[in-house]
Amino acid sequence: MTAAATTSSPRTSASDLACWNAVQHFMLRTCGVVLREDQAYLVDARLGGVAKLHGFTRIAAFVTAACASASTTPLAGALIDAMTTHETLFFRDPTFWKFLEVSVFPKLAARTGPVRIWSAACSTGQEPYSIAMLLDEKFPQLAARVEIVATDVSELAVERAKSGTYISIEVNRGLAAARLIRHFDQSCGSYKVREHLRQRITWSVHNLLGIRPDPVNCELVLCRNVLIYFGETDRAAVAKRLLQATAPGGVLGVGSTETLRGTQLAPGLYSRT
Repeated sequence: MTAAATTSSPRTSASDLACWNAVQHFMLRTCGVVLREDQAYLVDARLGGVAKLHGFTRIAAFVTAACASASTTPLAGALIDAMTTHETLFFRDPTFWKFLEVSVFPKLAARTGPVRIWSAACSTGQEPYSIAMLLDEKFPQLAARVEIVATDVSELAVERAKSGTYISIEVNRGLAAARLIRHFDQSCGSYKVREHLRQRITWSVHNLLGIRPDPVNCELVLCRNVLIYFGETDRAAVAKRLLQATAPGGVLGVGSTETLRGTQLAPGLYSRT
């Protein structure tokens, strides 16, 4: 039985490996994202439908064309979108959000003037909307003078986030019923973030390793569970950019398992001195 199972198990062909290598190099070059050798199965799992959507009968042909394109073209954007991880949910890690509520936002509320918050690598928007909801509930006067800047490398993710529309399974991940009722309008089986919250967020496509300037003088910067996807050199470069975007005395939030040099306030939260 063991021998038979071994003989019949699928093997990766040389052409498949070449295709995967091209994808790996492209993602590393354009986004700094490191894809492992044992993730080659993602070629079929994620790119088959995308290739057909763009008129290619073969995945390899789509990959070749996308990798030869500038990173700002639709083909390259489709490849980037397919190969980046969009796993996210509202109020991810309740302990983290409780610390923001108890220790970070009260200090911002005590100040005067405009406040800028940057949600980097925001995926489909759950994080910036979580910020807007929490401010609306607990700090309405602060909310009125907060600018939330939300960015992601995926154009498709940003467009979806901008719409503020989610299906039941998405709003059921991290949202209590009271929040769902307060902050969303329901229509035809989907839920849409209410207009006054959506207006508080500015959306844009942004590559953390690109040449476009980052937001500056941000009192709070969140880039959570993202640094783990970069190689060591790019991780250091991104961390430096995030710290530079954080205003003196501001706070930078990363994933609870990610570490930065500096004063740690709580798991995943650092103060820029």
